[in-house]
Amino acid sequence: MKSKLTLMFFTTSVFVFIGLGFAIQYLVQSHFYEEDLRLIESNRTSIFVLLENKKISSSEIFASLKSRGIYIWLEKNDATLSQNTNIIPNDSAFKQSKKINEWSYNDGTFRTLYYPLDNDNYMGFLIGINIDHHIRFNKRLNGILMWSVGIASLLSFLYSFMIVNMGFKPLQSLQDRIKQVQPNKLNIRLSDTSLPNELIEFAKIQNQMLERLELGFERLSDFSSDIAHELKTPLANIVTQTHVTLAQPRTPHEYQEILLSNLEELERINKTINDTLYLAKSENDLLLKDNIQLDLNELFAPIVEYYSIISEESGNPIYLSGQGTLFGDKSMIQRIINNLLSNAIRHSEKNTDITIDIKETSNNVVIAVSNMGDTIDEKDLPFIFERFYRADKSRQHLSSSGAGLGLTIVRAIVNAHNGNITVQSLNGNTTFTVAFNK
Repeated sequence: MKSKLTLMFFTTSVFVFIGLGFAIQYLVQSHFYEEDLRLIESNRTSIFVLLENKKISSSEIFASLKSRGIYIWLEKNDATLSQNTNIIPNDSAFKQSKKINEWSYNDGTFRTLYYPLDNDNYMGFLIGINIDHHIRFNKRLNGILMWSVGIASLLSFLYSFMIVNMGFKPLQSLQDRIKQVQPNKLNIRLSDTSLPNELIEFAKIQNQMLERLELGFERLSDFSSDIAHELKTPLANIVTQTHVTLAQPRTPHEYQEILLSNLEELERINKTINDTLYLAKSENDLLLKDNIQLDLNELFAPIVEYYSIISEESGNPIYLSGQGTLFGDKSMIQRIINNLLSNAIRHSEKNTDITIDIKETSNNVVIAVSNMGDTIDEKDLPFIFERFYRADKSRQHLSSSGAGLGLTIVRAIVNAHNGNITVQSLNGNTTFTVAFNK
């Protein structure tokens, strides 16, 4: 880009200088032409007067004009010439014209103008001047202009190179700063305090991109750590139990108990992997979903009945109320209520109600799942839908066996249906609200 801009500035300057040179040359030549014409015209009047004066001879007229550098050729009626010089003009010079006729003789160049006469002795006269001094001046001027254009063009090239480099210095500083960005240095930001206005917006956009990259790397790093932890724990349990089992002979019943325990851990690993793959598909728009009309009360009733059996032990009855229809994928919507109910049962206090309320308006369908339990800290609410996020940093919960992907999957499904999910937790009452536009 630097080379192109320098070449553009240089080429533009050269054309300007050449055009200026031609303009100067044209003005000088036009000036000389007008001066020559004025000189010839001013002497024409004098010649007319002198020729009408019988007392003045032609030789006196010739001598007077020659002393002023004026050449004259008198054309007599008998087609002979009387002149004050030995220069022989071209035949074309004796044609009447409003423009000066320019011609050469030997090494000289002349400008002449012919005037016809109504005289008994003369048909007309040709008056002219030598313009060799003009030609010499023009040659010197052309040489000066050529050298001036050449030097000015060279200076223009150097100046253009300097200007382009100075103009690109802020961009070069941005480039040097961006080069410092590494996977372990994503906190670097571009300063816009010393940048021109044209680059301030670029710096802001670049900083926003770096912020997104930093957030993405942090999430990827956290995800790698979380997935490793979620897979490591059950695998460690399986390995430990297997070593203990192999340490001494066991009864068939003991082997069966250990295999059942290992199966639970393997199912946990399998669920974590399946949920992770499901999220990966949702983030890349690879989820295939139907779009059929669903009666939500009818759809949720079997799920509520199933989870009511599970929640009987803890004394948490589940109540379903309201009506609503929605166009969406049946299995995905079922998974939403499955995950929310499972989450509510795990975190509910004993002998408290769990409610599912369906409301339909002209604009949307709203599903609210509420339970009584521990109040979610306000600082944790914005992150509750993130992968593997748990408010309990020890990652342990007495009543929780999930991997921390359930709510993330719920949000992914809601987003796939162009909906919105929010959570509110106040005085132990936690409500997840899912809204779908109709």
